[in-house]
Order: sequence, then C-alpha cells, then structure tokens
Amino acid sequence: MIFVRDSFNLHPASPETLDRFCCVAQDRLLPAVEQAGGQTVGAWFCHEEWFSQVVHVTAFEDLAAYGDFLQSAGADGSLADAAGAISELAPERGTELMETLGPIAEKALDDAIEKSQAEPAGVYTFAILDVLPGCMDRFKEMLGAAGAMLPIVASWRHLSGNPDRITDLWSGDTGGFGYSPSNDQTAAFFGPLREVAPRERMMRLHVLPHSKLR
Repeated sequence: MIFVRDSFNLHPASPETLDRFCCVAQDRLLPAVEQAGGQTVGAWFCHEEWFSQVVHVTAFEDLAAYGDFLQSAGADGSLADAAGAISELAPERGTELMETLGPIAEKALDDAIEKSQAEPAGVYTFAILDVLPGCMDRFKEMLGAAGAMLPIVASWRHLSGNPDRITDLWSGDTGGFGYSPSNDQTAAFFGPLREVAPRERMMRLHVLPHSKLR
C-alpha cells in the first residue's frame, strides 16, 4: 500500500481553529476521502514544528489509486469542496508520499487500529530516521529483529524527498522520559542503530477525534 502524510499548519494557530478543523475533517473531509478511495488511518496534532500542527496519514491501495484521488481532489465535488474548506483553516500544507517498509507488516497497523478502539493510546510518536546510503538492508534487518519487541505499529520509507528517510510510528510517548545515564542496554540498542542511522528526530502526536488510531 501507499501512505500519504499530510501536515497542516493552522492559521491562526489556536485551539479554536483546531476545533473548526476537526469539525470539517470529521463531517466533510474524511467521508469524501473514503469515497475517493483513501482511508485516513491516523489524525493527530503536535507542537514540534508549529503550534497545533495537524498531521493526517492516509492509506491508498497503490500509486494508481492515489493518482485517481488527486484527480478527484482537483475536480468539482465533495472532496474538492472539503479540501477548500480545510485550506481556509490551514493554508500551508506539506505532503510526504511513503510506502510500507517490509519488516513491520501492514497488518500491525490494522491490528493497532482495532486494539485502540477498546484501549486508546491517546499519544503516538513519529521516529524519523535518516539511514546512511547503502545501509537500508542493514536497517531493515535490525528492524525485523527488534520490531516484535517494540510498540512500533507501522514503518514507512519515503518515496518523496529523501529516499533514505524512514518514519516509524510508535504507540505511546516514547520520548517523554527525562535524562538518565547510558547503560549497557542502551548501548546495545543505540550502538548498532546509529551506525546505520546516525540522525533521528521524534514527534509527539496527540490523537484527534476523527482518528481511526485512538
């Protein structure tokens, strides 16, 4: 499958604007997206780049389905109308095209969505890593070995922008801990990881009411 990550910068960036965004998304945007062949699996807000920036992750069957969606978004109809209403609230938008990275199966995301309906996580985390050129196979091997022991619900490789960039979606707030000295356990985990992915940044994501991942 193909996944699209959209980032919406609210204007003005206020709780009231976020409320209006959620209403438009829930009542108009998401139904139109599904009618056009997409499924918005995650909807969050975060403060790492801009205050109350909204982030959507939408799944499509393949690139052809995403192409059809873009045509629908540019035409008259419910999707175009909803997109226009969203752009009034968030005139600045960024889009990243991603594909599933093999070691974390797509079923893990489906299972996480189902589980979150009964046991909401409330907070998720993007771990965004830049893998060194030529080291992607090593990274995938490490992710495959460790993924089952970690709360990673999805892993995506970017198709737009940096092809060596990976976004992992973690359930919970994985960056909310204070300082503590390194130890043998952290060295065993981060030592090999930083050999192949020396740079990483994290984004704390707060669930919005219209998110399927709760």
